[in-house]
Amino acid sequence: MRWPFARVAWVGVLCLAATPAAVAQSSGQEAFERHCALCHGLDGRGFGPLADAMKLTPTDLTRLAARNNGEFPANRMADVIRNGGSVLGHGSSAMLAWGTYFAEKGQPNVAKERIADLIGYIKSLQQK
Repeated sequence: MRWPFARVAWVGVLCLAATPAAVAQSSGQEAFERHCALCHGLDGRGFGPLADAMKLTPTDLTRLAARNNGEFPANRMADVIRNGGSVLGHGSSAMLAWGTYFAEKGQPNVAKERIADLIGYIKSLQQK
């Protein structure tokens, strides 16, 4: 009967070891894998399973900083994720607006936090 208690104790240790940055990274990666990887690929390079069905190859998200003089365009990314953008490869003139999808009724900051976590993860994918 000690085994179930040992598992609970181990899970507790893991939870205590998780820093806010690690949790944000994890939730950003989860959001990316769930919502972005179908088009942009798990590695963010633009070759996800749906890429062939699009008019244009999805953006290589690992080169955003390189294409922006070495500076990661976090504000632009937040705007595109939140409101959609002029991304012709998505089959129309706009990428899906994820801001309302990530929001929770009565909690306006939830979408901002989820988008910030997602942007943090995409920033971690940047190639030098």
